[in-house]
Amino acid sequence: MELLSKLKNAFKKTSDIIAKVIPGKSTISEEIYNDLEDALIQADVGVQTAKLLIEKLKSKKISADISVEDVQRILAEEISELVRPYECNSLVEEFDKGPRIILVVGVNGTGKTTSIAKLAAQIKSAGKSCLMIAGDTFRAAAVEQLKCWGDKLNIEVFYRNESSDAAGLIFDGIKKAQEEKIDFVLIDTAGRLQNRDDLIGELEKIKKVIKKLDPSAPHHTILALDGLIGQSSTVQTEVFFNRIGIDRLIVTKLDSSAKGGMIISLTQKYKIPVLAIGIGEGIEDLQKFSAEDYSKALVGFYD
Repeated sequence: MELLSKLKNAFKKTSDIIAKVIPGKSTISEEIYNDLEDALIQADVGVQTAKLLIEKLKSKKISADISVEDVQRILAEEISELVRPYECNSLVEEFDKGPRIILVVGVNGTGKTTSIAKLAAQIKSAGKSCLMIAGDTFRAAAVEQLKCWGDKLNIEVFYRNESSDAAGLIFDGIKKAQEEKIDFVLIDTAGRLQNRDDLIGELEKIKKVIKKLDPSAPHHTILALDGLIGQSSTVQTEVFFNRIGIDRLIVTKLDSSAKGGMIISLTQKYKIPVLAIGIGEGIEDLQKFSAEDYSKALVGFYD
């Protein structure tokens, strides 16, 4: 209920807009369907996905005296059906051949470093060992931030001085984790603008270096996305998906009045699971994505 409550507050503007275009106890006309489609597009659901949801709604042969709540319920069910295949079973997957190497990428300001610390805390709570690697060697502040989290959580951070070679640092960090039989390695990286080919190329180099130590690694490459950027997230995801090969998403800042619909369009286009969503600043506020809670909050249906 805590997740649903936080998402309810975060998506209030979106759910209010959707509710306002639905007439109470009257026939839903073609004009109303069009207004509802526009409301979904405004919520960053994406044009094609909004059209698909409206077609699904029309196929239900809604009665003339249906209530606002009934329409919200049907819409929530349809959204949940679309995104449920992209839930992850656990934030901390069981892995019997360690270390589990996880690379986290994204543009500047998405909350990569904080998300890594929150994941590390959950790994520790699950009784697993963890090493965080401060691979953002461009910014001393990023290294200090991760070290601060490491001190707070009592989790080791592998780092070197600013301007060190990131690929070499990450290689040495993983080698240390292998020698010490650590269960999980979480790798922070410098923020990459998706239109900077040279920076994306450095990430490709990092992945090649990781494979020298473990050909099956990285076992997950997670893209951290800012929930406030809406459909601009598609542009970022496209580049990282095609060049780096991401296989998980973390969507942050969903507690900050994000419209929220971007998760639907991203999962439908790229078929990438959502590992977690960020709904606050606290260490416990990176939570497992729930299709049901997300869908209900987005359209304003609370049974």
